[in-house]
Amino acid sequence: MSGIVVAVPALNEQAAIQDVVQGVLDQGLPVIVINDGSEDQTGAIVDAMPIQVIHHVERQGKGQSLRDAFALAAKLGYTAVISMDGDGQHHAEDLPRMLAAHQARPDAMLLCAREIGREAQPGIRRFANHFADFWVSWACGQNVLDSQCGHRLYPLTMLAKMNLPQSEGFVFESEMLIEAARVGTPIGSIAIKARYHEGRRASHFRPLLDVWRITRMIFWRIVKRGLYLPGLYRSLTRRPLRLGA
Repeated sequence: MSGIVVAVPALNEQAAIQDVVQGVLDQGLPVIVINDGSEDQTGAIVDAMPIQVIHHVERQGKGQSLRDAFALAAKLGYTAVISMDGDGQHHAEDLPRMLAAHQARPDAMLLCAREIGREAQPGIRRFANHFADFWVSWACGQNVLDSQCGHRLYPLTMLAKMNLPQSEGFVFESEMLIEAARVGTPIGSIAIKARYHEGRRASHFRPLLDVWRITRMIFWRIVKRGLYLPGLYRSLTRRPLRLGA
């Protein structure tokens, strides 16, 4: 088997998970759902769909969910993994542009950067995301856009070179970017619409606490590299790698 698979970590997402998965299937892509100890009907819903499902009996976190998805994707022979959240914030309509960007730069890790309509984002979250972008970019030595968006493409060739972080949540996703840069992977992005839906569960992102945890992790990584001033310089002077129309 070859090609790209979409991994969807899900925790109590019964309201949205069927539409999320069906949207991906309608784009012609296979799906792995990681049911992370959900206590609602998420597991039953995804079990009835023509996809691969990983069930965690107890909640293990998004980091472990993605690590399990990466392992299964490698076992099944896929060449890349696209991560999507299970709450419907990420839209399958963006997948064709991700695939085109991957075809243009198969060596790059891709982020969907919420640049269109981002003024709709709550101010505290917008500030927190920009603050995190500064630190992540410094540690990566690249100008990284929207480092906290979970809609990404991970090439399996890159994952095979990495020491996968054992952290969880948004710290895990930030560490994945730093590790990607460490093994020489360019980090690119495509611009997507920022989407904030009323009536769905609140985001798991806690602006103050999560950014503090991310900053603390990155600070110690930078200190261990002697402050990594070349990385700071590159992050401030080089343009981000933008892909896709």
